[in-house]
Amino acid sequence: MRWTKVFGTSSGKSIRADFTRVAAEEPRRYCWRQELEASPFERILSDSSTEIALEPADGGTRVQLTTAQKLRGLSRFGFLMVRRATGRQLDEALSGLERATAG
Repeated sequence: MRWTKVFGTSSGKSIRADFTRVAAEEPRRYCWRQELEASPFERILSDSSTEIALEPADGGTRVQLTTAQKLRGLSRFGFLMVRRATGRQLDEALSGLERATAG
């Protein structure tokens, strides 16, 4: 399975990101990677993957999001900025899930 997400930049341009599912153990685990070759992200990343894991917990579901990214070239020196930005994205995703599933 493959899909595309289009991001908008502050200058009004669109940037396309392609993704491919690499594993699925429904309904417990889903993993995907970003296709970097021939994309604007190729200059920055050599690998980018994400996993969502679900498990029953206290009458609800525990959700764990994990992202692994390998930076390329000089981008490696910006790992702290990438780490913070990725952490914010994962926190926003978890908050969105919580809002979507609230009572």
